[in-house]
Amino acid sequence: MEKPIQKRTVFRHPLAALGGALFLAGGFLFLILLFFDFTSNNENPYRALVTWVGVPFVITLGFVLFLWAIRQQVKQARKEGRRVRFNLSIDPSDPVYMRNLWLFLGLCAVLLLLVVYSGTQAYEATDSVAFCGETCHTVMEPQAVTYHNSAHARVPCVECHIGPGASFYVRSKVDGIRQLWATALDTYSRPIETPVANLRPSRETCENCHWPQQFYGEKLVTRTYYKTDEQNSPWTINLLLKIGGGNPRTGINEGIHWHMVTASDIRYVASDPKRNDIVWVELVDKQTGDTTIYTKQGADLPDLESPETEIRRFDCMDCHNRPSHKFLAPATSLNLAMSTGQISPRIPYIRQEGLDVLNAEYENREEAQEKIRSGIQSYYEEKYPGFTDSNRTLIEQATTKILDIYNNNFFPEMKTDYRDRENHLSHFVNDGCFRCHNTDMQDAEGNAVKSDCNSCHLILAQGPSESVDSLESNLAGLTFQHPEDIGGMWQDSKCTDCHTPEQGY
Repeated sequence: MEKPIQKRTVFRHPLAALGGALFLAGGFLFLILLFFDFTSNNENPYRALVTWVGVPFVITLGFVLFLWAIRQQVKQARKEGRRVRFNLSIDPSDPVYMRNLWLFLGLCAVLLLLVVYSGTQAYEATDSVAFCGETCHTVMEPQAVTYHNSAHARVPCVECHIGPGASFYVRSKVDGIRQLWATALDTYSRPIETPVANLRPSRETCENCHWPQQFYGEKLVTRTYYKTDEQNSPWTINLLLKIGGGNPRTGINEGIHWHMVTASDIRYVASDPKRNDIVWVELVDKQTGDTTIYTKQGADLPDLESPETEIRRFDCMDCHNRPSHKFLAPATSLNLAMSTGQISPRIPYIRQEGLDVLNAEYENREEAQEKIRSGIQSYYEEKYPGFTDSNRTLIEQATTKILDIYNNNFFPEMKTDYRDRENHLSHFVNDGCFRCHNTDMQDAEGNAVKSDCNSCHLILAQGPSESVDSLESNLAGLTFQHPEDIGGMWQDSKCTDCHTPEQGY
């Protein structure tokens, strides 16, 4: 005997009303965001996450709930020995149907307002720096703090880290899923690995604002260093930094940025992932085709034919590897604070004491705050009680500044500081320029890559004073004088052969 047919409306079940409302609201929001995506001048994969992942999820959820409600009605009818035929007609005589119809319409109105408002707000929020560095990526606190202290604090993270186009979008989403999973399970590395290998080329990022052909001229720089003696003896150097580049007045490529606008292509191979140990350099003249190859003497050269060997074309990021996330070494921060009066050089051994407390290992930020403050206070109360009694304000001011240096550059929970985030612009704390420019890097005829100090800068004044006016000076340039009498040893050695990263200078 054929089962009787029961005609039902699709909104007889309450979940059908909820699912239908979600489906309709999500579809409406998707059309709005799709319009924004097509009319926006900027490409942003994080913003697209809302349009192509978040909203489709809402639509799918609504559709699933709608289908599940239909399935429940069919299941119930089968238990009653009936077949169900759904229709879309309005049946005012059915109180259950009318109740759920009004529920559907009410939910649609509420959800349309909520989903459209929250969706557009999320769309804008994912454009922000706070989303990248603070909201979603709490493990990125070191990067967020140093970013806000950088010269690029108004450049959105995505401008440099994520490129336009489908390939970058897919790559960023896949990597984002991995990061989200690692954060949820607390399996992320400490420190977070620097994305050396997959950073976008500088011509797609830096050169959108900085024009290499216009990096010409010179820049006057004055730097005061302090010894780690009781008097914190100053040593000031006044440098004419040869910025160089393409000089439109002379047509000559010169100075430091010669590397970027030269008529030659520069490629290199490093033996380590961070590109600190460079073992092979190739210089190709674009006009003549002449090639010069320099190799590091005594180093094991990788197989250049192997696909696993990265032969990298030299660009901005090989020197400016920390344009927006500088983790300053204690020596660098202390020198700057002392030369600007934020830490008084009158405090005995303040540079040495600052180095000691900043370089010490701490489990977390709270321990660091307590031990740095108590360490400095107890040191001066024990060693210099007379000075402390009459200069408590100076010592408190110095302590506050040293704590500020720590908070802006040290992140013990993430095991992140200057020792893991090397800056290639330094040749006191790290090898920097001397990774290539050293006597070990020679061509086939034994000629070394030029490492003369005057290639990059000219010393106009130097000496043991904080005042440039009282220094020995010469506009034609001075031969470098080491603050300590070490003879000519500095001419044959890198700075880092003696100066450790912890001591810096």
